[in-house]
Amino acid sequence: MVDDAFRRYLFDRGMNARTVGSRLSNCKRVERAEGDLDEHYRKDHLEGMLARLTYTTEDGRQSRTPKHQIEISGDVRNGTATLKSAVACYREFRANNGRVGNGSSRRTQPTHHRTPPAQWPEWQQPSEDALLQLAKALTPLVRFLRPDIIEAIVDDNRRRSAEWSAKLDALGIEPNIYLWEGSPCAFPGVRRYAGSDEIAYFRGRGSNNSLPPHCLSLDDNDYPKHLWAFVLTGKPFRKSGPPGYQLAHLADHKEHKNRWREEFDCAGTANPPLLFGLYTSAANTAYVPLTFLKPTDFAGTLRVLLLRKAYALYSPVCRLAPPPLIEKTPDSVWIPDNFEWSCPVGSIAKVSGFLDYRSNRMKKLLENVGRGFAEHRADD
Repeated sequence: MVDDAFRRYLFDRGMNARTVGSRLSNCKRVERAEGDLDEHYRKDHLEGMLARLTYTTEDGRQSRTPKHQIEISGDVRNGTATLKSAVACYREFRANNGRVGNGSSRRTQPTHHRTPPAQWPEWQQPSEDALLQLAKALTPLVRFLRPDIIEAIVDDNRRRSAEWSAKLDALGIEPNIYLWEGSPCAFPGVRRYAGSDEIAYFRGRGSNNSLPPHCLSLDDNDYPKHLWAFVLTGKPFRKSGPPGYQLAHLADHKEHKNRWREEFDCAGTANPPLLFGLYTSAANTAYVPLTFLKPTDFAGTLRVLLLRKAYALYSPVCRLAPPPLIEKTPDSVWIPDNFEWSCPVGSIAKVSGFLDYRSNRMKKLLENVGRGFAEHRADD
């Protein structure tokens, strides 16, 4: 039974009154539907309860019924995750015998006398003018691929779309995630791993042997670089790129914390689309100097500027994002034409070597689904 000892434990962990109240309320909701948490803890340390409170993105996509008996209004996945977080706190409380830290009790004064936790200072953020100056220093150094190279990928995708789409669909992978009309995706079905479970799967250490959803293979950021390596060096990527530069994805491609609303005009789209196809998209990468990599990762204005430049270069030959997503209209200052850019790079004559390479790679991936992490390291 959740009691005042748990309340004190939560305060001792530095939670504010609102968060504490929410954790207590959520635990009591679970108890009303699933029974006393202390009984569950004595039975299996709440392992079964936490398993029932696990509801994945794929569960939501398939509209599966939750394993628990708790009534949730609204988003089932988010509501279940909130309850699971509260129960995990309660298990931690029981496991630590109500103590915080290294075992020493930190019983404190009653709530209304608590000293509020120290807050970080709020420091000044860069002004738009400062970001503008940073952008003007960055843009001449960013390297994009030539549009005719992107067009060659799009044309080859059109030729192979029917065959590859049928095979992806037969494997339970939605083809349009990767092969929309005008798609510049270089390796349909390959995406970056995300989260601890997928990292463990990629490294061959996971206990769950089932392939993560909507992919032929998970990758550690090699596949997006193969095209670049071919058109610049004539060979596949071999774990080293241009000195002082690193490949940057222009628009988010992972499912978690995707900034799609900031990067595209959503055209009335309410739910976040799956953008895995942007991971190996030939139009969604650029090489950026390492000294500028973090600003382009986190300064949304700079990231969107590079994405707009990609639109300016590639819109005549491809569709950068799957429908219904389209380019956002830039404001008067952050228009790509207002900045200096280097000439696009790459040899169109070397694209044929890449197309042969990816044809063989896709054949292997489609025939050996889920083994991509192993065979990818072994060859080349």
